[in-house]
Amino acid sequence: MSRFVQIAAGLDTTPVLLELHRAEHLWDRNPERRLYPGTPHGQMTDITVRYMPEAELTIQTRRLEHRNVFWSAWRELPALRPLVFGLMTRVAAVELGSILITRLPPGGEILPHSDAGNWAPEYYNCKAHAMLAGQSITECDGEECLQRQGEVWTFDNLLMHSIRNVGECDRIVAIISMRCEP
Repeated sequence: MSRFVQIAAGLDTTPVLLELHRAEHLWDRNPERRLYPGTPHGQMTDITVRYMPEAELTIQTRRLEHRNVFWSAWRELPALRPLVFGLMTRVAAVELGSILITRLPPGGEILPHSDAGNWAPEYYNCKAHAMLAGQSITECDGEECLQRQGEVWTFDNLLMHSIRNVGECDRIVAIISMRCEP
């Protein structure tokens, strides 16, 4: 059985990409995720769209139980709304968790790691990776999956996984965490 499940394909990512182009200032406003010692995320930049309240966020608190709120990027990227709420409907999610947009340059890597041991990835048990631009190979527990623009994939991020941008442009992905009930 495959470690990867394709949730959707053929998404028109142009509206979100245009908004991201107009909102370049949103990238890397909170660089802590790529700067802490030993981080697997050192080669990427990101935009936090929804997470714990910004005033409460530190490297130490990010692993603790919390409720997510929309950050200012949500208002600047309204094209995300149909994507997010459409995916919630598609997977029958009962709760929306965090939303993070990451950008990985050509040849860049997110090094092998597991998200196990953190409260949020264990509670929000469906993490949709909506490929907004580019293509990459995600490896999870020894299995590889090529992911392309317009596709949405999920896999168990509590297992060891890594990502390589194998395309010629930035890989941009919206990671939408949701809670699904059995």
